[in-house]
Amino acid sequence: HADTGQLDVYRAGNAVVLAWSGEVELPMHTMLSRAFEAWRNKTQRFVLRLNSPGGSVREGGDVVELLQRIKSTHTLDTYVASRDICMSMCVPIFLQGRRRAAAADARFMFHEPKRFYDDGSEAKGFSFERRALTQRFFSEYFVNSPMDADWRSRLEKEWAGKNIYKSGKQLVDERSNIVTGIN
Repeated sequence: HADTGQLDVYRAGNAVVLAWSGEVELPMHTMLSRAFEAWRNKTQRFVLRLNSPGGSVREGGDVVELLQRIKSTHTLDTYVASRDICMSMCVPIFLQGRRRAAAADARFMFHEPKRFYDDGSEAKGFSFERRALTQRFFSEYFVNSPMDADWRSRLEKEWAGKNIYKSGKQLVDERSNIVTGIN
C-alpha cells in the first residue's frame, strides 16, 4: 500500500516548510520524521503544508504522534493552499497545528473511517463494529482536538454514511476552530 506521496522541504523566512502532497500512506511518517531530524536544530518553527485525499488511519496515527512530539519542542503550524485538499485522515493531521491556516477555497472532507481488505475492497462488517470504529476514531482525533465542541457535535450527528465537504472559508464562517485563519 505504499504511496507515491511527495515531501518537499524548504525554508520560508524563519520557518521550515514540510510540504506533503499525496495520500496518508507509507512512507509519510518516515519522510516527515527524517525531515524533522535534519532541520530540528536549524529552526524553531515548522509549517506542515498539506494536500492530501486522506488514507490510512494507522499511518495517520503515526504522523499525529510524530507531530505531537515536534510540538513539544518546536512551533508547528499547518496550512492548506488554494485549490488543495485535506480530506479524511488528513484532517486530524491538520488539527495538530497551533495556527491552522487555509485558503478560502481549500477543500476539507469529513467521513466515518472505513476498513479495506488487501484487494482494496471495503470491509463493511457488522454495524456495531462500524459504530465502534467510528467512535474510537472520533474520540481519539476530534474530542481532544481544538475543534469547537458544538461544531464537533453537529458533525458527529451529520456524518453517518456521508462525505461532508467544507471550504476553508466555510470552516471559519461556521466557527469550527479547525481553520484559524484564511490566507
